[in-house]
Amino acid sequence: MLLFIDGVGLGEEKSYNPWFIYPTPHINQLLRGKSLVRQATGDYGDEVTLLQTDACLGIAGIPQSATGQATIFTGRNAPMAMGKHMSGLPFKRLREWVEKDNIYLQFEHKGWRATFANSYTKEYFERPVTKRGWISVSTAAICSSQEPIRLLPDLIAGKAVYHDLTRKTLKRWIPEIEEITPEQAAMDLWGIAYEVDLVIHEFFLSDLAGHKQQKELIEWVIKTYDRFLGELVRLKRKEDLIVLTSDHGNSEDLRVKTHTMNSVPTLIIGKEKGIKKKDQKKWDLTHIAPLLHRMVQQQKA
Repeated sequence: MLLFIDGVGLGEEKSYNPWFIYPTPHINQLLRGKSLVRQATGDYGDEVTLLQTDACLGIAGIPQSATGQATIFTGRNAPMAMGKHMSGLPFKRLREWVEKDNIYLQFEHKGWRATFANSYTKEYFERPVTKRGWISVSTAAICSSQEPIRLLPDLIAGKAVYHDLTRKTLKRWIPEIEEITPEQAAMDLWGIAYEVDLVIHEFFLSDLAGHKQQKELIEWVIKTYDRFLGELVRLKRKEDLIVLTSDHGNSEDLRVKTHTMNSVPTLIIGKEKGIKKKDQKKWDLTHIAPLLHRMVQQQKA
């Protein structure tokens, strides 16, 4: 399982870092009392590892969403390939670069199945900008594969998970939709995971909250995501593996509206034996996709 949470870096133990000042009891339990901060990186037995993950990837400037996500979804250095960090939704060149080779296609070539748990609405694909290709990296990647796109009926049936987990934002547009708890979202995600080799979920309100510098929103984001992660861990079977990562820093420093230069987390929950100590020191976003391949190979061995 890959949990992709947008705009979360490993910040400092300071008052401007919401991931430090707001309670995260489930994360603290995983990290022996520590919050999701830079000082918490390290191994916690053979079940939990938190790695500092370089999102700069050898390119000057502040890491951005499009190239950061492209690197996560492909295992290739997108900022290096594009010559710079690229923000927001990918332009044609980067979008096509992702569509030609990504984690879904890589798994298909091996006879494995990876799927995207996030749900969409039919209206999204009918928008003129969507039809022109103005879509996120995560959407471009899943649309390039043979995997079905999950729509509203799938969400209602518990066969998809909304981007905000609880459907709170969706309820603004569809008042009759039932809001659920983060714990139910975790149960639904495991239900999808058991049918495939890899399930991916993207959460991006963390990045939005960082840009808006809205303490109320980021507090809700952190509380909700911590509950979601806690239930995922509670329901995890011995052989299951959970990987959480991000594309760039942002919400860990509410002093600024922009992204940050901070490393991002790679939080691995479960027994993963392929990462050596020397590899941890140079860990970056290009290592996420190979890690997912090893996870599945390990489970099939």
